[in-house]
Amino acid sequence: MKNLRDALLLLAVLILQATVADRIAIAGVRPDLLVAFVVYFSWIRGPVSGVVAGFSVGLLQDLDAPGPLGLNALAKTIVGFLVAKAGFRVHRSNVGVRFFFFLFAMLVHDVIYFSVYAAGEFGAFLRQFFFVAIPSALYTTVLVLIILTTVERFSRTLLLTDEV
Repeated sequence: MKNLRDALLLLAVLILQATVADRIAIAGVRPDLLVAFVVYFSWIRGPVSGVVAGFSVGLLQDLDAPGPLGLNALAKTIVGFLVAKAGFRVHRSNVGVRFFFFLFAMLVHDVIYFSVYAAGEFGAFLRQFFFVAIPSALYTTVLVLIILTTVERFSRTLLLTDEV
């Protein structure tokens, strides 16, 4: 049942990213729901599943992205692994911890992505980091926390529960 739920959630995120993300952009800043999915999935399923999800989602995104093939897959794979390894040792139901993990993971993803995409041009990297990565990471993190809180409130269950 978990696998079906995860597949449906991924399908919903893919559809939302392709159709809604541009429409809810604020001053040109779009949320990156695919990285948020990888963070969420890695956090609840662990390192192996997180790496597989990160690679798979990244490769799907690479098929439609203008950058080098495999760059999204690489960035999301690393993020999936790091979040899964670090995330099992923290209080996941705390909103501050959630904010930090989502924000940090988004920024790590973008540092990896823009480092390669800028091809060694430090000025281009800094522009992308400050004008794209940070605003997008903040926007996505706040949006995901609102969605998680809303779903948890209506379902009366924690989606990111602590280990027992």
